[in-house]
Amino acid sequence: MRKGLTSTVAAHLLRKTYPALLPRPANRRIIVTVTTLEQIAHLLRWEIKTEWRDRSAISSVFLYVAVTATIVYLAITNFSAMTFNAVLWIVLFFGALVASGRSFLREGGRRHLYYYQLASPEALLASKWIYNTLIIWIVSGLSYGILTFFARESYLFETGAFLAAIGLGGIGLSAVLTFVAAISARAGGNGTLMAILSLPLLTPLLYLLVNLGGNAFGLTSGQAGSIIIYLAALDLIGLAVGLVLFPFVWRD
Repeated sequence: MRKGLTSTVAAHLLRKTYPALLPRPANRRIIVTVTTLEQIAHLLRWEIKTEWRDRSAISSVFLYVAVTATIVYLAITNFSAMTFNAVLWIVLFFGALVASGRSFLREGGRRHLYYYQLASPEALLASKWIYNTLIIWIVSGLSYGILTFFARESYLFETGAFLAAIGLGGIGLSAVLTFVAAISARAGGNGTLMAILSLPLLTPLLYLLVNLGGNAFGLTSGQAGSIIIYLAALDLIGLAVGLVLFPFVWRD
C-alpha cells in the first residue's frame, strides 16, 4: 500500500518536473452534437457571407431583372392593370429561375463530400430554400418597383392580396426551384434540364399567382381567400416532396 502510494507521488512529481518523460493519457474524442436548426443557421450564414464576398453573382440577377423590366417597358408603351399583372409574374418567374439556378453550383466535387460529412441533407436543402426565398422576395420588390416607375401609376388595389401573393409565391417558387436546381447540379449543372423540369412543376403555382395578382390589382374579386389556401397547400407539398426526395438525390 505504502509502496504504491510512494510510486504514485513520484510519478506525479516526475510529470510536473519532466512532462515529456512520462506517457500522457490517450486523447479523448469529443463528440459535439449539432441539431438540425443549428446546422441550418450555420449554413445560411455561410451562404450569405459567400454571396456578400462575391457580389457579382447576385448583382447579375438584379441586373437581369432590371434589364428585363426595361425591355418590357420599351415593348409595351401603354400599361394597364392586366398588362402590369402579367408582366410582373413573367419577370418574377425568370428572375427566380436565374437566382435559384445557381444554388448548388458551388457544391460539386470535393465540396460535395465536405457537405455530405458536415451536415444533413435536410439542413442543407432548408438553408438553400430560405436563402432563395429571401432573394426571390427582393427580386419581387425590385420588379414591382421598376414596373411601377415605368408605368407612372400604381395599379395596386388590395395590398393584403398582393403581399400574400408575393410571400406565398416566393416560398413556393423557392421550394420547387431549389429542389430542381439540386437535380440539375447532380446531373452536371445542365441549365436546360432545370428549365424543362421547372415549367411543368410551377404551372399550377403560376396560375394561382396570376389569379391572386388579378385580385390584388382589381381585375377580379371574391376569390382571394380560396386562392391563398390553394397556394399555401402547394407550398407545403413542394416543401414536403423536396425534404423527402432530396436526401436520395444528394447521396447519389
